[in-house]
Amino acid sequence: MDLDSLEFSDGRIYYSEYDSTEPSYSRTETVYAFDLAIEEQRTIYNTTGPQQRVTNIAADGDHVVLRGGVNDQDLILHTLSTGTNQIIFGSRDIIYGLAIDGDRIMWGCERTDGEPGREIHVYTVSTGEDDIIPESQSIRTLGYGDISGDRVVWIRTAEEPDTSLGYPSLTTAGGDIRLTNLSTGKTFSIEIINALSSPYISDDTVVYVKKPEVDYDNPNTGTIRVYDIGTSSFSDIASEVAGFTDFEGGLVIWHKSSPRSDWLTSLSGMIPAVTSPAPAETTTQTSPGNPFTVIVALTTGIAGYVAIRRR
Repeated sequence: MDLDSLEFSDGRIYYSEYDSTEPSYSRTETVYAFDLAIEEQRTIYNTTGPQQRVTNIAADGDHVVLRGGVNDQDLILHTLSTGTNQIIFGSRDIIYGLAIDGDRIMWGCERTDGEPGREIHVYTVSTGEDDIIPESQSIRTLGYGDISGDRVVWIRTAEEPDTSLGYPSLTTAGGDIRLTNLSTGKTFSIEIINALSSPYISDDTVVYVKKPEVDYDNPNTGTIRVYDIGTSSFSDIASEVAGFTDFEGGLVIWHKSSPRSDWLTSLSGMIPAVTSPAPAETTTQTSPGNPFTVIVALTTGIAGYVAIRRR
């Protein structure tokens, strides 16, 4: 069996699994929830036909959102307390970023009005209302971002993309990190960056990778850029950063490339204690840019870190 997606939230591990011996055109997938506290696994979703996948999972509390269907065109909402599944959105094309916080789900997709470009959606579970951030409806929008409370952080290109090939090329036009306040409806630019980076938000803090330029030969040129919304101030942590994996509760999971190594950095300087045995492959060392960072072999035993859990 192979995994297609993985999520860790509220003491549960969610993952989608398929039989790799079956041909891709006929195989199906199963999504499981494993409760670490009681060591119990249960099935929460099965794909309903061939050529369907579940390629992303986002979870918070009672809600689990699955990006799946044919060509990643559907969002399925699973409610743990009732065991029900419902499709809450269907796209004419691929759905991009996906995040959830409390009663709200955020994602990006091609514009639903048929115009060129992409847009950012915010769906309220309790009301079933699907809202679009107006400023995001543009060929400059990439469709990736994150949500925390009343705030959505997302990215678009800093310049108009090159369309000489018949479609917008978004990878070479720099990045514009944007923050939208859902309560006020206002959106503003946090910072213009040279290389694209998907931003994350937790409470009053936004983080993303800032690089001097796009360098495919050496991806480890970034730093972790931290923006404090309350004080409108910036700070940089860590170095030799290639990209992000996740950010929650002041903990940043990021990675280096060639060879791949995953790192955990705490913005406060305090790493939570491990409350169950760590995998033998895990080592601890000083970060190249921050003395309060540990390197962790997440892919060999993330379930061992039950104290470092999302939300």
